[in-house]
Amino acid sequence: MQTLIIASLEPGEGRTTATAGIGARLAEQGRTVRLLRVRAADGADAAAEDDARSLAAVPGCESPGVTVSEQEAQTHAAEAEAAGELCLIEWPPGVPKEPAAKLSAQVVLVSAQTGESRLGDLASAAASLGDALLGVVLTRVATERLEAERASLQERGLVCLAALPEDRLLAGPAVQEIAEALHASRLAEGAAEDEAVEFVMLGPISADPGQPYFQQHGSKAVLNRFDKMDMHLAALATEPDCLILTGGQQPSPYLIDRVRGSDAEVTVLLSPEDTLRTMQLLDELYGRTRFSGQRKLTRAIELFRQQLSIEELPEAFR
Repeated sequence: MQTLIIASLEPGEGRTTATAGIGARLAEQGRTVRLLRVRAADGADAAAEDDARSLAAVPGCESPGVTVSEQEAQTHAAEAEAAGELCLIEWPPGVPKEPAAKLSAQVVLVSAQTGESRLGDLASAAASLGDALLGVVLTRVATERLEAERASLQERGLVCLAALPEDRLLAGPAVQEIAEALHASRLAEGAAEDEAVEFVMLGPISADPGQPYFQQHGSKAVLNRFDKMDMHLAALATEPDCLILTGGQQPSPYLIDRVRGSDAEVTVLLSPEDTLRTMQLLDELYGRTRFSGQRKLTRAIELFRQQLSIEELPEAFR
């Protein structure tokens, strides 16, 4: 059966990123690919539906756009095999030994950790899966460590299918995640709150003009105290995804009028915290964000084009 289970030992390791990236790469080879997201039997996987919607946006692939049960996944896999399609299934966290046996599937383990303890855990999982394990995909690896981490896996007898470097955009939060993390109120809503922001910029402290500074980055959220009108207007001219006002007090009504009158639909958030605490909360958010939006999907596909060698996959999956 041409079925591939994408699994990880813990949540937040990059399973959706890997499912989307591998699926897109296989579709680019002319294969018909079906992408599924299995929901946890105990209902504990609250973000599963978000993952399913993300998989439905992968170019060249088919996906129901909603989560499926294990039984429904078996039905989809059987239909895919009968049609000569590939079926990639993102599984809830854990070692999917029994599901792999039921589906006659091979397994890709995704890991965002590469320390000795994790390497030992991956080796144990490999021993449990046996021939069902196709290989390992590493995510969030420091660029200078890519080859070293590949070698570490090989020393443990594990096949490294791809090692993805740390990426600011993939780690970046979506505007709606920023709002939730800050417990911020919305003063204006933008059009793409599910898209990730790659940079968070704090307004310059010097007397230099703000606009050239903010033009350094495209995908960004700009953070300043509520009363820094000159910086807000300078940032707005560079079309940020989001303005974050700190201090918990209402800004000048003129700012909101300018935002609403602008062609660029910018979300304006009011954080109840001061600037320092707001920055701390944002820093804690990076690296534990959801895989959502077209920007992250495009970047994931780019990285898998660079890092995944189709030739390393078994013939059934090429």
